[in-house]
Amino acid sequence: MGGAGRAGELVAVELLTDLPKRRLFTALGLCAGLWLREPLSLSPYSVWLISVPLVFWCAAPFHRGLRRSLRRQRADSDMLISVSILAAFLYTTAASFIPESLPEPVRAPVFGTLAFLVFMPYFGRWLESWLTARSGEAVWKLTRRIPAAARILRAGAAVMVPCSEVGVGARVRVDPGEQVPLDGEVVEGVSRVDESLWTGIADPVEKSAGSRLLGGSVNKSGPLTVTVTGSGPMMALSRVVDSVRRGLEGKTPGFGLADRIAAGYVPAVVMISVVAALFWSWKGLDRRGAQAFAAFCFVLIAATPWAIGFAAPAAIAAGLRRARQLGIRIRNPSVLQHAPRPDVIVVDKTGVLTKGSPELAEVTCFYPWKEEELLQMVLAAGERSGHPYADALQRRLAGKSPALAVDSVETYPGNGVKAMMGGRLVLVGTLPWLEEYYGVEPDEKTVRLFSRRPDPLLAVAVDARLAGILEFNDPLRPEAAEQVRALKDMGIEVVLASGDREATVRHIAAQVGIAAFHAEAIEEEKVAIVTALQAAGKRVAMVGEGFLDAPALSHADLGIAFESGPRDSEGGAVLYKYAPGIDLAAEAADLVVSRRDLGSFLEAIRLTTRIHRLIRENLSWAFVPQVLLLPLAAGAFVSDFGVWFHPSYAAGVGLCSTLVIAVNSFRRLRE
Repeated sequence: MGGAGRAGELVAVELLTDLPKRRLFTALGLCAGLWLREPLSLSPYSVWLISVPLVFWCAAPFHRGLRRSLRRQRADSDMLISVSILAAFLYTTAASFIPESLPEPVRAPVFGTLAFLVFMPYFGRWLESWLTARSGEAVWKLTRRIPAAARILRAGAAVMVPCSEVGVGARVRVDPGEQVPLDGEVVEGVSRVDESLWTGIADPVEKSAGSRLLGGSVNKSGPLTVTVTGSGPMMALSRVVDSVRRGLEGKTPGFGLADRIAAGYVPAVVMISVVAALFWSWKGLDRRGAQAFAAFCFVLIAATPWAIGFAAPAAIAAGLRRARQLGIRIRNPSVLQHAPRPDVIVVDKTGVLTKGSPELAEVTCFYPWKEEELLQMVLAAGERSGHPYADALQRRLAGKSPALAVDSVETYPGNGVKAMMGGRLVLVGTLPWLEEYYGVEPDEKTVRLFSRRPDPLLAVAVDARLAGILEFNDPLRPEAAEQVRALKDMGIEVVLASGDREATVRHIAAQVGIAAFHAEAIEEEKVAIVTALQAAGKRVAMVGEGFLDAPALSHADLGIAFESGPRDSEGGAVLYKYAPGIDLAAEAADLVVSRRDLGSFLEAIRLTTRIHRLIRENLSWAFVPQVLLLPLAAGAFVSDFGVWFHPSYAAGVGLCSTLVIAVNSFRRLRE
């Protein structure tokens, strides 16, 4: 896109609003008047009047780009197009009103060329903006899910006040059908709450006194009285949305490929035009001033790559078509110009390197609990919470339904599940979580024994006492090691970031040949991993899914998300029902892949690399033919051969370049 930094983004956004659309259609209508001047028998003066709004209103975005470039002292494609349009208009004005000031062979106005010079780059720019714009729709929807007011309890009465005025410790009432306004803890009432925004699981979960609530969840049945534990910017939903927004803003494109080329090309062209004008003012054959003026304008007109606006859109459009065939959605096509190939890719373990269909391998029970009792409790908690190991337990129990009644369930993503069953507090999760938050202290022998085991573990505690440990086996994908090697052969380092224990992560990393890994990495820590790699000068790709992976995906140079929804065991099992709500991970990501394995990432990276290469190739088709016209435009063949440049030559070359770019884009990506 033309422009740079935030200004470039603003131009892109502007080009998608109603005003630029009107400007585009107005430009088309005005251009039609210039192209049909002879059939309509319009005088040169009438046509010139039509060209004024075309140049100064329809082409206004390019002229604003010219002013920005002059202020920043760096040329870009907007500057090149603006200067060429103004040169063509100046030449046409002279040809219309004082034709005697021009060399006799080239005194005709170039209204048709001027029309093409305005319309083609503007249409190409609008098309590129339409293809590459990011809607931010999910972030906008999430912002709307942060309630503006809460029903606070004061002296026994409920009063609606802005959430910004509600502090920690205040009591609020949440009626059925309402969103939970702030993070808090239930102190009174029993209800079912939809937490699909956080967990991705459609089934509401039971909440009662002592249960945690997260803002943005929806109360489904009974009224709840809640003590606020987090409000304003400290609210969990606010932190996630703000982090995603910062990540997306940090991805604002800087100078695109065309702008980087133009940074050196424009000064060279201006210098050539000035040198040509000075030469003809000194060595002109006749009427040196007229020849100098014509050479100055002709060089600027000829140098404009008319097809510059179609170079990236053609490649991106062909790339989007090819991506659909491969099961890849390119959410942010603008990244194709800026991060063609990452240096590092950060991946999770479950379902990416492993099959994602864990089997229960071993159960260790502590007195007085027996295996079936333990599994029934874990299955009851897991089924209600959507825990990914629930299906493995179901298979172990031969399809039996849990016989235990569950009063309430709370899910703590990345840590575990808390459930109330018959007045007992049942905790299922990682040992560090149980120990840190609930005071469950296993003996040293147990810790030493299980810390050395590589397979994933789930600890079970009943009333803050360790009741058992479940060991699962999630087999590696047969192709995982080969795919890691393929990424390394492409010069891409693979980093494993998993929420599992260090022994498990180290074991998996060694099996597939990954040297760098991070264990017990929760979602917030993944952002730190990404930013640390970027601070070291690396281009980082991040692979993730789910609501809480969205911040890391938005901060990565190339965010890759999984297609949301249930998958079978070969695609990486997700063994619980997904809610069809906001997919923030897909919104924050640049690419969304349908298959949950490294092979899909390889395909995605190869495709983005090919598209990036194709954009560069298309830009060469846009620039090189125009460069070849420069000697003719500067008048190099006038003295010896009497051959004059005419602006229509530049228009013809530009149209041919556009056709070549379109054919080349779809041909190359079909191969």
